[in-house]
Formats: sequence, C-alpha cells, structure tokens
Amino acid sequence: MAGRLTVRHLELFSAVCSCGGVSAAARELGVSQPSVSQAVRDLEERFGTALFDRVSRRMDVTDAGRRLLDHAREVLDDLEELERAMGEGGVSVLRLASSITCGTCHLPRLLSALREREGGVEVRVRVEDSGSVERDVLANDVDLGLVEGLVHSDEIVAVPFARDELVVVGPPGRTGGRLGVRDLVREPLVLRERGSGVRELLEAALTAHGLAVDPVWESVSTEAIRSAVEAGLGLSVLPADLVARDVAEGRLARIEVDGLELARDLLVIRHRRKAVSPAMAALLALMPPGRRLVTERAPLAEA
Repeated sequence: MAGRLTVRHLELFSAVCSCGGVSAAARELGVSQPSVSQAVRDLEERFGTALFDRVSRRMDVTDAGRRLLDHAREVLDDLEELERAMGEGGVSVLRLASSITCGTCHLPRLLSALREREGGVEVRVRVEDSGSVERDVLANDVDLGLVEGLVHSDEIVAVPFARDELVVVGPPGRTGGRLGVRDLVREPLVLRERGSGVRELLEAALTAHGLAVDPVWESVSTEAIRSAVEAGLGLSVLPADLVARDVAEGRLARIEVDGLELARDLLVIRHRRKAVSPAMAALLALMPPGRRLVTERAPLAEA
C-alpha cells in the first residue's frame, strides 16, 4: 500500500461493511466504484490479510475485517465528535433520540436539569418510536437513546433508569367491573403502532396467554389515542404517568384487567463501541441508577 492509512480508507471500508458490497457503498457515498475497490485493496495489502470473503456477489466480512471495523468505527466516531465540538466553538453537542413515552414523561425534566448544571451543552433531540431510536443508536446518528422495554441487538448497551407501569383505560363513565384478558382482546382497541415499546410489551403479554390483538385504530400519537378513547372509540393501554391526570379529572377511566400485569424498565442506550463523551456523561449523571434487568449487559460508562 503506497502512502499512509487515511480516514478516507476507513470511511470507505466501513461503508462497504454497512452496505454489503462495493457497488452499494459507492452509491451510498456518491463516489466511483473503482475508488471504493481500491481502498479495500489498499487495506488488505497494508494488513496482509483478506478483509472480505467474496462469495458469489456477496462480500462477507472476515474475522480480521470485523476487528478492523471495530477500530475504524471508534476512530470515525471520535473524529465526528471532535468536528462537532470544534465546529460549535467549543460547545459540546449531545444528540438524543427518545421514545414518545420517555420524551413526554422524563426527558424534559432531565434536559432542564442538564441546562442548569452544564450550560455549555447543546442538545438536539428527535422523538420517535423505540425501534427507530434503537436503529439511530446503531447507525451512530445519535449519541444516546431513551427507550422502553427491550433492545434487540448485542451491539446495544442498555441500563434501566426508571420503572414504568402501563394501564388499561376507557372512556369516562365506563362501567362493567373488571375484565379478564380474553375480555380485553374482544374490546375495540386503540393502540400505538407496531414498533412502539407499549405495543411490544402488550403483545408479548397477550402472546403468553395465547392471544393476539387486532386494533381498530393505530397511531404514533399518544394524544390522538387519548382523544379517541375519551370519545368512546375503544380501550387503550398507555403509560400510567401519561394518563394519571386524565383519570384523576374524569376524562378517562382506568380499567382493571385480571391476569394482565404490564410493567417495564425505561432504558438509556448507546452503541457498545461508542465512547462516552463529557456531554453524554453529564446527562447520565442526572439519571438515578435503575434496577439491572439484563445482567449480561455492561454498564453504560464501560467500553
């Protein structure tokens, strides 16, 4: 390999790994295919080993390639963090993605406390469903994510910071006493969309009873769901904290369902290979340590 190993080599190599091939990586980055192929050849020549198994038209990463990819991502992440910090004139930028529940019930308080304690941190937030938050963390589009329920990748480090209870609610004045689980699925249901932590937890609980849901209304908006339930269009399952005032003021009625217990941990997550920046550490310091559910996962501040 002539010349030195450059950041561009690592960017192109990482893109090939992410996209699954040279052509796809070239399209993704808007560069020529030969330049991507040359970068891969340069790296293989420099390290004296194959980085991909070229089977048919696929390019599968070898063990050596995975080792290089781990280090390449660390270098690229650190460089991106440096560029953000320098580009903001020394102001630390913290990129967050949050589920709707966490973004409504917990994130405003956390960010208010962060602003009081760390005036030099600029926070950029996106609020979406838990599945999207996890994908953003894996893609390094954000530094930290706040989700509920489960994570689905071994590349994610997750630590609980709060406990959340879900409750069944109906329209005001709803009577008829307690329901059984089978009674619940016979009711018209107004639910969050697939991919949300609320929906995932409910479906897992019903699957344990051999049941499934067929909602009459699905929405990404908790506010739309609350309005639909208040209007008598069906029952819903929502975080207790979100509907506590509605129940207390008579806009919604809480309905007890025998045999259905819905509680979950709220999690702060990051990519396993993501270095913890000072801005990330400042936010994490404000979070009360939660009960560890997944003991095999490393603490968030660990590499």
